[in-house]
Amino acid sequence: MKILEVRNLTVYFYTYAGVVKAVENVSFDLYRGEVLAIVGETGSGKSVTTRAITRLIQPPGKIISGSVIYRRDGEEVDLLKLPEEELRKIRGSEIAYVFQDPSSALDPLYTVGYQIGETMAAHRGGKIKQYLSEAVNLLRMVLIPDPESRSRAFPHQLSGGMKQRSVIAMAISNKPRILIADEPTTAVDVTVQAQILHLFKQLKEQLGMSIIFITHNMGLVAEFADRVVVMYGGKIVEEAPVEELFQNPKHPYTQGLLNAVINPLNPQERLKPIPGTIPNLINPPAGCRFHPRCPYIIRGKCEKEEPPLLGDRHKVACWLYP
Repeated sequence: MKILEVRNLTVYFYTYAGVVKAVENVSFDLYRGEVLAIVGETGSGKSVTTRAITRLIQPPGKIISGSVIYRRDGEEVDLLKLPEEELRKIRGSEIAYVFQDPSSALDPLYTVGYQIGETMAAHRGGKIKQYLSEAVNLLRMVLIPDPESRSRAFPHQLSGGMKQRSVIAMAISNKPRILIADEPTTAVDVTVQAQILHLFKQLKEQLGMSIIFITHNMGLVAEFADRVVVMYGGKIVEEAPVEELFQNPKHPYTQGLLNAVINPLNPQERLKPIPGTIPNLINPPAGCRFHPRCPYIIRGKCEKEEPPLLGDRHKVACWLYP
């Protein structure tokens, strides 16, 4: 069952250099209890797309068009049209975020336990102190050792991995239906990365959450996701179930991403980087935005005509698949 429908989402940033077409006509669905990975290089529009879901776009950014239909308790609401006061009740409680940098997500002036309690008090009412014991339980749930003392610690007293887990504890404190995790393992080492992924899997089962997982790491996608959306230049170029995408990647960009991942069956194999650079979204290429870097370009067509995203379970936007 669909819990979220994003349709034709377009977000621009109005800068002194020009209008940055960060996201254009992006559409996808999120189903109840699934992990949807959104992948692509830096600048592909992943974070902007997910922040736009609950209107976390600040000037000079602006949501130009689209709809985000959120289904809950038999009703449908368009989050892009919801009054700010009603949206604030959903944001952080029913739809929660884990941002990329835990240090910037935590206030250095308050203890971790206080900040988790503050999140619960903001959405449930009451005083922060009545939630402090529950904050300790949340820290225990995210596998922080000695959670009682850690709850009384300030952010600078915690390691990077503990800060990230504290942010996760804060995000799940109100038992959200949707968790959006924006590259949550980027700032931690491989061991902590594995622990955080395992934690997300446990929390998904325990709380019945749907998760949107943003990353550029295809290895994490293979391990964690159910379905994958591939973005390039502010657009979706491919979407498929994770096994289908890895076994039969269709878009040349997706193939390039997978060729840049270490092959566990042959770790000595040389990686193949994608040539060229990401497009300038102030003046993006006409036609297919990947065509300047594509090894299979169809001259006279890819440079002029933008391919539609077509398919059922496996969708691809490429003129190689008419």
